[in-house]
Amino acid sequence: MLRSKLSGGPTMQQQISSPREKLILLLLSAIQFSHVMDFMVMMPLGPQLMRVFNISASEFGYIVSSYGISSGIAGLLVSPFIDKYDRKLFLNICLAGLLAGTLLCAVAESASVLMIARVIAGFFGGVLGGLVNAIISDIFPPERRGYAISRVMLSFSISSIIGVPAGLALANSFGWHMPFFVVSFLLVMLLVLAHFRFPNLTSHIEKSTTIRSRIFQIGHLLIEKPALIGFFTTVFIIVGQFMVIPYISPYLVKNLSFSEQQLPLLYLFGGAASIFTMPLVGKATDKFGVEKVFPIGVLISIIPMFTLTHLTTQNPVLILSTTTLFMVCMGARMVPYSSLLTTVVEPKKRGAYLSLNASVQSLAQGSAALLAASLISENAEKQLVGYTTSGWIAAVFSLITIALGFQIAKSAARSAQAERVKASPQSAQESADPS
Repeated sequence: MLRSKLSGGPTMQQQISSPREKLILLLLSAIQFSHVMDFMVMMPLGPQLMRVFNISASEFGYIVSSYGISSGIAGLLVSPFIDKYDRKLFLNICLAGLLAGTLLCAVAESASVLMIARVIAGFFGGVLGGLVNAIISDIFPPERRGYAISRVMLSFSISSIIGVPAGLALANSFGWHMPFFVVSFLLVMLLVLAHFRFPNLTSHIEKSTTIRSRIFQIGHLLIEKPALIGFFTTVFIIVGQFMVIPYISPYLVKNLSFSEQQLPLLYLFGGAASIFTMPLVGKATDKFGVEKVFPIGVLISIIPMFTLTHLTTQNPVLILSTTTLFMVCMGARMVPYSSLLTTVVEPKKRGAYLSLNASVQSLAQGSAALLAASLISENAEKQLVGYTTSGWIAAVFSLITIALGFQIAKSAARSAQAERVKASPQSAQESADPS
């Protein structure tokens, strides 16, 4: 089986060919691009959707939050099974389900149908995030994992540079449905490629483990201290973003007279800057350690976050400078955060944990969007009010993640030390044994 060539013990790195690694990263990046595009394009379409469907800012927030809440529920349901079967099987199922939900988005003619479509897309798309991280963790060792994660996370930047601006241009020319038709076409192509070119990944499977025991394992993860700290870190870092992100476009259009035709520039400049900085952050994470890079990334990110939610200028240069810095800094904290999460539990539990964590992340996204929707409203001039309050809450939540990140790093260091101590007598014995 091809999986046995990719991983399966200490000889994994010698058995992986560089072209094969590149192929896997390329496919994962393309899958992540389509998934991110499907998720991201909804938010800059906010002003157009609010106008076309005649919905309020709060109702738009409900549509955005439906994706995240559905993703979280899906992850909780899938967690007991994700480490029991071939990663490729789950990948194909998720791609097919995401395709179905995205197609329904493309043909939706009412806000209620659009919300149902987002629920379907979120159910399958949400599992992809944890699944992609699990695949990377299965294949790449810790010393190269930050680099691999940063490469796959570049899909966010590429979505910003190419996907979202192109999607918005299509929406402005042919209607808001068109971006979802394009994403559907991409998903069809990726489903075919994944089926025929992606390797079977099965070495993580413990055949003696039953579904019942996996449910018990999931329950144990929910009360295990390191896992709980990881979950809380996810909640705080995601709330510290999604109190702000869904309403960037509506705030700029309604409050700062930024035109809908200018919105693609937000993602073009932000993504272009991120595509250069994210690999640098990945390399810095591998070189200096996640425990040093993560808190620096979080602290720096608070500056543009606070600035963006308090903007009053209508100067497009200042607006674009702020949004670009915001996107760069979000990546500067999410790369080390993703690497940090891979150290929380041992490898045999990693798939289940990352799937659970993806659920927590999605639920946090949905909850943050709902909370922001409850705080943000429109005044008599149709401007948004309450966005500055969302910015303050996001900054406070972000600061808390620094302390939680230190706790994860300490726990990982203790676990690594315990493993070294446990292995040392065996190593000494092997050294003494001439055979």
